[in-house]
Amino acid sequence: MWIYYFIGSFGALLLLFIAALIYCFFKVFYSPKRKPLAEGVYDIPPGDEYAPFRDRMIAWMEGVRKMPHEKLSITSHDGLKLFGKYYECKKGAITEILFHGYRGSAERDLCAAVERCFALGRNALIVDQRASGESEGHVISFGINERLDCLAWVKCAIEKFGPEVKLVLTGISMGGSTVLLASGEELPENVVAILGDCPFS
Repeated sequence: MWIYYFIGSFGALLLLFIAALIYCFFKVFYSPKRKPLAEGVYDIPPGDEYAPFRDRMIAWMEGVRKMPHEKLSITSHDGLKLFGKYYECKKGAITEILFHGYRGSAERDLCAAVERCFALGRNALIVDQRASGESEGHVISFGINERLDCLAWVKCAIEKFGPEVKLVLTGISMGGSTVLLASGEELPENVVAILGDCPFS
């Protein structure tokens, strides 16, 4: 009789464990389908920590929306369409390819970085990572697949701006981890620097 009790208890625990895994996957890694933001709508997270910066963030986002830019897209190694926006400060300048953080977007996390790039005389390419912003996908892999997307953006930049273009890879938070993981891959000599702002290992 005890064997049935044991099997029943083990089965219940196993089901509970699987349910917890599924819950964690959807809570941490899964990103639902996103709708494009309407004009006048801004992706600012709720919470008191963002309140003091809300007006400044909106001003930055409005600024990049009004700036002349070119929309670029690439196809990832696993078939996802990924999107970015290119802001040109001057032809032939160093170009920064910038990656946002976990559950962020290029516009929200990197709008102020475009201003910084221009102040340094650099062009800026801000990209929506997979499963974020306008890019396709539903699974965030914390830099594992994103590092390969970074390599694809590097290739895109060289093809678009020419073989002499100098590139800086920049990322914040998970984007910082994306560029650092990409540094472990074979990068072309065009990449002259990598800037990781508060990445995680």
